[in-house]
Amino acid sequence: MDGPRHERRHHFRGKARAGRVMSVRFRAGAHTAWIAAETRNIGVGGAFIVTELVQAVGSPLTVEVRLPTTDQLFTLTSVVRWAAGDGMGVQFVGVDVDVLLELNDYFATLTDGPATDS
Repeated sequence: MDGPRHERRHHFRGKARAGRVMSVRFRAGAHTAWIAAETRNIGVGGAFIVTELVQAVGSPLTVEVRLPTTDQLFTLTSVVRWAAGDGMGVQFVGVDVDVLLELNDYFATLTDGPATDS
C-alpha cells in the first residue's frame, strides 16, 4: 500500500521503554487471586508483564503498580492486547488523568544515561 502509514490508535500510549522492570501484581477478576509478576517494560499506556499465567487476548485485568518514589498504590484497569510464551502485553484503559500524570512524571525521570545539553 502506497502513501503514509496511518496511526490507528485512539488512546494515549506513552513510550514504553525496554528495561523498565517493576514488580506488579494482577488478577483476571474481582474474585480471583492476585498474581505477583514483573514488567519487562512499562509506560503510561501499558506494560509487558512477564508471567507463566498468560491470559487470553481481550481479557480484562486489574494491575497494581507501586512506584518506588511513593507509597501510593496505583490500580489500573487493563486489557490484554497480545500474548507471548513468556508474558502478555496489556493496555491500561480508562485511567484517570491525574494517575497518568503521576506515572508519566515518574517514567520521565528514568533515563538510559546522564542528560546532556545539545
